[in-house]
Amino acid sequence: MAKLDYLLSILWLLRSHGKMTAEQLAERLELSVRTVYRYIDTLGVSGVPIISESGHGGGFRLPDTFLSVPLFFELTELKAMEHSALLARHADYPFTDALEKALSKIEHRLQESQLEDLRRHVGSINVLSSSQGALLQPLLRELEQAVATRETLILHYAKSSSSSAQERHIDPYGLIYRLGKWYLTAYCHTRKALRVFRVDRMKSLSLTGRTFEMPEHFSVQDYLSNVHEHQDQVTMDTPSVTVRLQGHTEALDAICNQWFLQPYLVVRRTEYEAEFHIQPDRMIKYMPYLLLSFGRSINVLEPKELRSALFETARDLANYYDE
Repeated sequence: MAKLDYLLSILWLLRSHGKMTAEQLAERLELSVRTVYRYIDTLGVSGVPIISESGHGGGFRLPDTFLSVPLFFELTELKAMEHSALLARHADYPFTDALEKALSKIEHRLQESQLEDLRRHVGSINVLSSSQGALLQPLLRELEQAVATRETLILHYAKSSSSSAQERHIDPYGLIYRLGKWYLTAYCHTRKALRVFRVDRMKSLSLTGRTFEMPEHFSVQDYLSNVHEHQDQVTMDTPSVTVRLQGHTEALDAICNQWFLQPYLVVRRTEYEAEFHIQPDRMIKYMPYLLLSFGRSINVLEPKELRSALFETARDLANYYDE
């Protein structure tokens, strides 16, 4: 065991047995008596009030007022928690403030030398804040609460940035964070089916006061995997076209990680090329605007129809801004 594990083991033994000698502790932990004394001294320096009684019937014990074992964290564990809070804020995690408050409580129990080491290491990682920042956090907190309490919501949702919001009555099943976006998987009473909603496209939501029962053993991860499998089957049963893209590795990675394209990614993917088999209507509907956002870092090798759609989309945008 590591030193920290032995320290905790000594505390647990003293709590459960009331009083133990150094020899008894050494036997239980398979250590030398000298090592046990060294660990007892370490606990004392750390502020643990271990009482030492000498003579016959003596030993080590904890005072009755000692109710809980103190928390011992290694530097790597403290760094991991601090960096988790940093990443949580970047992801608009709804309970970032609570996480940072908990970390602050831990920091107040650290020794000055531990704090100095922690501050020196924490600054090695930086994360740029999201442009939406705290705007989504209240909404995410409401959604998380509704998922936990199984409460039906009235949602005003826009399918895209250019479309108007429509009212939906939904039963929220679970939130998922992926590639910088939050999504809600929910049963939509309007569509009579499960749907995935982007949280940043939710204009407003309100509680209905009605509760619902979620299907037993439902898993958001399993559902999304099944959606992809279903789309794979649709692609196999429906005539599709081959889309071949060439470009920078980073740009291809970003495209291949797009939610709607993952089911269509063919196994053949090289460092500078990616190939999709996708239905023509989905290709024309989704891919032109997506590919235009990558500029000259992406080149469409085929099909010709997609190249034409890109040209028309770019020309429409140019005409729009030329007016």
